Amino acid sequence: LYPALSFRNICVFYNFGPVPLVPLPFTCRMVKDASQKDVTIKVEKPDEQHEILFPVSLPDEGGFDWLDQFLESHPSFTELSDRALLRWCEKSGINRPKG
Repeated sequence: LYPALSFRNICVFYNFGPVPLVPLPFTCRMVKDASQKDVTIKVEKPDEQHEILFPVSLPDEGGFDWLDQFLESHPSFTELSDRALLRWCEKSGINRPKG
């Protein structure tokens, strides 16, 4: 995935570089400039296989119920969906527009 996601009136861009793209009014260390004690570096092996799952279901037929049960029993998977993005936005203080 390209390190950007967008959905209805919001776009998030990730800057992993060593310096901010614009001057900030506060002090902030970038991910690339993080202290070794503050990060965990995972080196992926070239032959390491990754698994991706695309659940398909009919509307209002329990797809999210199945997904909730699957994620509970498979914590290594991460949900990428509109509801996961909405939860992330709410936790980040981004409110949904009314309407």
